[in-house]
Amino acid sequence: MSEVLRVEDLVVEFPAPGRGKFRAVSGVGFSLDAGRTVGIVGESGCGKSTIARSIVRLQRPTSGRILLDGTDISQLSERRLRPLRARVQMIFQDPYGSLDPRLTAAEIVGEPLKLRGVRDRRRQARELLDRVELPESALDRRPAEFSGGQRQRIGIARALACRPDVLVCDEATSALDVSVQAQVLALLKDIQAETGVAYVVISHNLGVVHELSDDVLVLRRGEVVERGPVREVLAHPASDYTRALRDAALDPTAMSGRKPRHLLTAISANPDTGGKP
Repeated sequence: MSEVLRVEDLVVEFPAPGRGKFRAVSGVGFSLDAGRTVGIVGESGCGKSTIARSIVRLQRPTSGRILLDGTDISQLSERRLRPLRARVQMIFQDPYGSLDPRLTAAEIVGEPLKLRGVRDRRRQARELLDRVELPESALDRRPAEFSGGQRQRIGIARALACRPDVLVCDEATSALDVSVQAQVLALLKDIQAETGVAYVVISHNLGVVHELSDDVLVLRRGEVVERGPVREVLAHPASDYTRALRDAALDPTAMSGRKPRHLLTAISANPDTGGKP
């Protein structure tokens, strides 16, 4: 498989009143091939979403490189970046706030088609909505008329309209209940199998990362503390921090909401109760 994304020594800093600068991301790097998925997991505030925003260039990195099919986009001007934006898209965390409430589903999905110069946008919007399992009747409805899961499907269809090489999923299922979450995860897996799109999955939920990812990076305070094949890392964590994240996900007293059962199944099949890698 061909490499579509490479992140090298990524550093992102923000001004910190009275402290100079706060380093949110420190020296993060990974590569990603077409049709593959890398998960980035860690507690809230560890820098996951900052990495996501940097990859799609909603955030300009302080230093490091972000290579999209060999082209470093990390410091490109908006003019030079514009032709490349379609190739790396994001599915946002909030299915309620990420869609323009004034537009119909056909218009939302049709916006990137318009930028591509597509003439029969309604037909292609209908095909894209059908791909995410929404009926033709959805075309003329506005976001307020859809459930959270349906809105997230519209967001996926909008991202797919750009024909991206890389799709960044930033907590894309965290606002959905467990049953709807499972449906969206299955949809994302089907789309990847059909199109070969590569995913960067940002999540605090180890079950989601386990379900979608081939490899995983565990992030703590902006730094990678562990990486490797997702099943190996979750079944036999080498880092105390990774082990603590896993144990918290499996401890009912530490849960905020139900977690997918498949994580427990996977880890139970590869027990690591001794606390050693």
